[in-house]
Amino acid sequence: MKKILLLFTVLIFSNRLISQERLNIPTKFPTDYGVFTFPLGSKITLELREKGDKYEYRVLNIEPYEKYYSLDKREKLFSENPKEKTIELFFMGAYYKEGKEDKDWKTVLNLRSNLDVSLSYKADIKYYYKNEFENTSISGAFPHASMTEIWQRKIDYITLYDFEKK
Repeated sequence: MKKILLLFTVLIFSNRLISQERLNIPTKFPTDYGVFTFPLGSKITLELREKGDKYEYRVLNIEPYEKYYSLDKREKLFSENPKEKTIELFFMGAYYKEGKEDKDWKTVLNLRSNLDVSLSYKADIKYYYKNEFENTSISGAFPHASMTEIWQRKIDYITLYDFEKK
């Protein structure tokens, strides 16, 4: 019985360690090029560097963003004069109507690409009620355009990776 309890404890502990390894949240800027995880409530600027048909990125800036986004009002979020070869991101809570009902609350990734090419990329998300990350579908990014990804549940973290030319 002690062996089973010990095995169960080791499995739980190792699962937490694996989950924590994926939380590469940047703290010093600009970062080296790599793959990073961002917490909900973040305003982020990424700089992309071309490597063939792929891009790698580094984080130029990340700031807390504690406001909630109204999906009905479509508030203006992005800077007036964006830096070239960057992507601006807002990963935050959002709501429809006035947010009076639970079903009105969502999680949103607002993204604006300041590149001259269309990009595809991948994202893994961690829902608040799960310990593991899971892959999610993403629509991509178009040249000098903004887009919005919406999830129906609260997401604690998002990891972005594999940026490529479309």
